[in-house]
Amino acid sequence: MQISVTVMAVPARKLQAEYLASILRLYPFSDVSVTYDQIAAGTHESEWNNGANSLRAGLGKGDWHVVIQDDAILTPNFYENIEGAINAVPTKSIISLYTGKARPFPVRVTEAVSKVVDETFLQYMLLMWGVGIVIPTKHIEPLLDFVADWSEPYDTRIGIFYQRNRLPVYYTMPSLVDHDDDMGTAIPGHGTKPGARVAHRLATGPVIWNDRVINI
Repeated sequence: MQISVTVMAVPARKLQAEYLASILRLYPFSDVSVTYDQIAAGTHESEWNNGANSLRAGLGKGDWHVVIQDDAILTPNFYENIEGAINAVPTKSIISLYTGKARPFPVRVTEAVSKVVDETFLQYMLLMWGVGIVIPTKHIEPLLDFVADWSEPYDTRIGIFYQRNRLPVYYTMPSLVDHDDDMGTAIPGHGTKPGARVAHRLATGPVIWNDRVINI
């Protein structure tokens, strides 16, 4: 199995993005790249443009593609835990590496997390966060074609594709990435109060996955 990865970045965070890429190059990914906004940053349009290019960066590079946003913090054993999650996930579908405590459904998500006993997956019909995702490479072109004319944000568009194709969105539990909350958000008005954009239950080492699923 080959897994590629790209860092989805804005030019203002070039230093952080290149540093993140340098860490990712220490792992056996089939390809590591950084994709920057090509239009004015700070809007949903620019976010989608960059997100689409970040997804395209995985074409022809492997079986699965990882997109990591530039404000992500990696957890230990990052590659091995992604590989394990891919092998354990019940259905070949998109995997979110982040489960957040803030928007859009903090109470509902917290209740689902409280039911977790062993390392497993949460499941929902949409993608709630785009901090880190793992997508089957074969899904990239159909996804981009399907949502090309939509106006929703990056993570929402991706989630709509999976919802319409009746495929679940899985969330690793524990989370394999966290937000660097000190950076804030690149989209004005799209944030929450400081300290809120953090993950539930971060991985601290190798994860032994099982295929149980808890619905959000």
